[in-house]
Amino acid sequence: MSAAKRQIANLRDEYAEMTRQRIVAAFVETLEDEAADDISMAAVAKRAKVAERTIYRHFKTRAELFAAAGEWIEDNVFSYIPFTSPDELPDIFRKLCRRFDRHPHLARAIAMTRAGRRVRAGFRRHLIDQHRRAMAPLVRHLPAKDVRQAEALASYLNNVLAWNAMREDFGMSSAEIADAIDWALTTLLKDVRQRDAAAARSGKTDNKTGRSPRKRATAVSEQA
Repeated sequence: MSAAKRQIANLRDEYAEMTRQRIVAAFVETLEDEAADDISMAAVAKRAKVAERTIYRHFKTRAELFAAAGEWIEDNVFSYIPFTSPDELPDIFRKLCRRFDRHPHLARAIAMTRAGRRVRAGFRRHLIDQHRRAMAPLVRHLPAKDVRQAEALASYLNNVLAWNAMREDFGMSSAEIADAIDWALTTLLKDVRQRDAAAARSGKTDNKTGRSPRKRATAVSEQA
């Protein structure tokens, strides 16, 4: 390929990427403004100043567009905050509350609308996995049921749903919400540590069976 043709191809790719990003940004703006359960592709196309068929040229399905919008929101609006310990979660949630305050309509749409839930599905799975890894050192001796409950509570306290519910149902400010979540997470983590230590003292628990080795050995001998 000649240098001129490569330059034309590069310009074409750059334009296509700019168009793609404009479509994603228009979708997010529409979600924030309308907060509707179903986002019209015609409305997105109008806002992005492209033909509706252009959207489907860049995104073969609505699911692809929703996933791209989720990544865009995570990167440009709410920004994922990495963590390695669940003890970091209260401060992380406090930072997220301030970001939710800057985009309250978008935060509510992500929490409450059908389109918003589909948009956040991808990064919620990523966050749940991150919570699971961070909680692992605290729950080594607990039965599987308790591990699931601890992971679920930590994950869903650190969540836009908690922010939205406390804001709308109780009229709480983000500072008050952050204080409440701090209280809840601190209490949860203290209790998890106490339970795990008690389980360790009584004999390590097998997270697959939910029974200690001593109980499992007794059950095997009884069966024999």
